[in-house]
Amino acid sequence: MTKHVGHTIITQWLRDHNMHPFAFQEQAWKAIIEGGSGLVNAPTGCGKTYSVFLGSLMQFIEANPTNYKTAKNNGLQLLWITPLRALAKDIGRAMEEVIDALGMQWKVGIRNGDTSNADRQKQKKQMPEVLIITPESLHLLLTQKNHATIFETLKIIAVDEWHELIGGKRGVQVELAIAHIVSAKCLVHSEQSGKELYYPLSTIHYPLRRFGASVPP
Repeated sequence: MTKHVGHTIITQWLRDHNMHPFAFQEQAWKAIIEGGSGLVNAPTGCGKTYSVFLGSLMQFIEANPTNYKTAKNNGLQLLWITPLRALAKDIGRAMEEVIDALGMQWKVGIRNGDTSNADRQKQKKQMPEVLIITPESLHLLLTQKNHATIFETLKIIAVDEWHELIGGKRGVQVELAIAHIVSAKCLVHSEQSGKELYYPLSTIHYPLRRFGASVPP
């Protein structure tokens, strides 16, 4: 892929930690930076989380090359939908380690049935840049007054473990939620500009393009 400042910074961090990106991660990062969508398909442990999360960081750094380390309270950038509530803390911890290593001010929040009222109120006042959420909690979030403003800054919707959701009730919940969020973003920007506006929003669950990895049997 064409080297961008965000890509350079992230890949240097990977090299510093003796890691090298897989081809499918490079493909996913390129699509994210270009505003595309796709389905990441790779074996467990091959770095699907990094293929999207690091792409989100690259996208932000690309848009804020001179102040990406100091910019704070940037609004929701990445909505991470996962059906596995038990893994939310591990996912969040892995993301926070990268954010801290890069010296960025991003915050990672979790919203599910275990989230305290105090944390929910904090999120209401200032949404973190990354929100890890279950399908059920996302639907409850969408019932809040003025919820559309939460997603004004949103750049990426990532649906984790899509195979666990597709074809079931929770999968339908997610699809409806995404459709509502995208419609709400279009409506908000349309009202602000006085005309219809298509707002590109990257998602990884929708199989417009497949990024895959294979390992020897």
